[in-house]
Amino acid sequence: MSLREIVDWAAAGKEKQITGFIASPFYEFYDSSGHWVWACDVDIGEEEVLRCVPVASNNREIVYAEEGKSVTLSRLGSGKWVITGLAKTKPSTVHYLYLTFQDDIFQISRKELRGWYIRPLTYGELGTLAGTGYGHLPYGVRGKFRADGTFIEIVEWL
Repeated sequence: MSLREIVDWAAAGKEKQITGFIASPFYEFYDSSGHWVWACDVDIGEEEVLRCVPVASNNREIVYAEEGKSVTLSRLGSGKWVITGLAKTKPSTVHYLYLTFQDDIFQISRKELRGWYIRPLTYGELGTLAGTGYGHLPYGVRGKFRADGTFIEIVEWL
């Protein structure tokens, strides 16, 4: 491990707030302190989805948010992440506007949305994405899609 990698790792460990996507429905989770709390899985753009991320105790209305919504996560003193609220930006989605300039006039020539999002597969997608027909993928399986709707990969099997 190089010195640069060690410094980057330490800086990432000190991060206090990040944004991510809700990647599963909310469910009740029995935490290590012996309490039932609301939790869900959150995708922060890493290889693996964060599992069983609890909702902060002062923000219970967040459990009504739907999958794919952008949320803010804060790090507790113990190093665990909790969902503290809805985020104003999506961490993996970027809007590009292509402009053409002539003298003092500009014109939008093209708009493009880049990034990805996670959502449950529809019934039609369940029948076509497995390649062998309907019934091979279970209900509730989630997929990762590009911003234009193109399928990337299956994220989670229930």
